[in-house]
Amino acid sequence: MDILVLIIIFSISFLMVFLLVPRFARKLTEKGFVVRDYYKPGKRLVPTNGGLTILFGVLGSLIIAQLLINSVDRLLIFYFIVFTFAIFGLVDDLIDVGRILKIVFPFFLALPIALLNLDTTLWIGFTEIELGAFYTYLIAPIYVMVVTNLINMHSGYNGLSSGLAFILFIFVGIGAYIQNGIESLIYLAPILGASMAFLYYNRYPSRIFEGNCGSLMLGSALGGLIVLNNMEIFGVIILIPHIINFLMYVVWKIRKVGEIKFGKLREDGTLEVPNPLTMKWIVPYYCRVTEPQAILILYLLTVVSGIFGLIIGV
Repeated sequence: MDILVLIIIFSISFLMVFLLVPRFARKLTEKGFVVRDYYKPGKRLVPTNGGLTILFGVLGSLIIAQLLINSVDRLLIFYFIVFTFAIFGLVDDLIDVGRILKIVFPFFLALPIALLNLDTTLWIGFTEIELGAFYTYLIAPIYVMVVTNLINMHSGYNGLSSGLAFILFIFVGIGAYIQNGIESLIYLAPILGASMAFLYYNRYPSRIFEGNCGSLMLGSALGGLIVLNNMEIFGVIILIPHIINFLMYVVWKIRKVGEIKFGKLREDGTLEVPNPLTMKWIVPYYCRVTEPQAILILYLLTVVSGIFGLIIGV
């Protein structure tokens, strides 16, 4: 794989998203696709469903990829999975498909990953286990489904979900390059360029939100990249903050705290949150921090888990 090809594919997706977001933000606002930004003074409204720009950016880069690469069959299958998650997220944004469908349906969306001739050997640190079709048709799609939901759940601040996904893409790219060489980065380049450009607009203070369309797209791409590169243990390590966030959600449900999604903003600009039962609320619950400070702390935790992943899991 020529590094110039990777740069071109990355650049196309980056530039398309960078140029599309301002126009989409205006159109989404005009059409009423806006949600409240809770941690700002007043009732600031921000356009949502911006994940559509990520989809278009990746699609544009894939069109160019077909002109530059001899065989793109596997690449297109991979992004077919990512696109179906994006469409499912968009439908959920528009009509709310319900909790049961959100849990069950993503497994079937991830099932086409079986077409990518996966390495069915699982390395668990000291030995290898050959799992065959059990891995291909069950573990792999479940892994993609779980990672997607972990990314979707760990959100709530400006640029949190997209920023954490971008950090994780960087570490997955490093791990993939170490294990499988530069050829493996062709799967990463489109989504990395698109997510980087989107983060520019989604970072604090956000000018657009990704919606479920964007978060499910980013999550499915991340899960797919981990599985495709046979880095499942590495993936678990780098996703430790997201896994802890999920376990805290389980405790939340067991304790029946109630459906509280957002905190408040104090007069001094610091966050006031109702409990410490989610990763984004732990520090604000015990310390007076602003939204940008809370975001930075969560970014740093994921960077630390990413470094541990490279040391232990690659």
